[in-house]
Amino acid sequence: MRIKRNEGNLIKLPNVTAFIPTPTDKDYFKGYLVRYFTQKANDIDSTIYEVSKSTQARLLNSDFYITISLDWRIIGDPIEIKKSNTSSLRIACETIPKISLYLPNLLQFYKK
Repeated sequence: MRIKRNEGNLIKLPNVTAFIPTPTDKDYFKGYLVRYFTQKANDIDSTIYEVSKSTQARLLNSDFYITISLDWRIIGDPIEIKKSNTSSLRIACETIPKISLYLPNLLQFYKK
């Protein structure tokens, strides 16, 4: 998609590709993984995408997208994991208000 500026110059919107993380043994050893999300900056009802770390880095300075990263706990007591991930989502909601709708499973990637 392209957007036309008043000066007549065309700007190409950054390409956003959805990404599903796969926790590594290192992530499970740490007990969490870092997840990255983006959404159009001018529409809180637009699609929320989980993206790779490299895509998030590319979008950080974009005027068209907002991005966040959050620590997602994956090891420990299930009740504590839910509390921790709820806390991460609460902070993330300050930037992407509807992120909790995208992540309803607070035990996603949980491993006993």
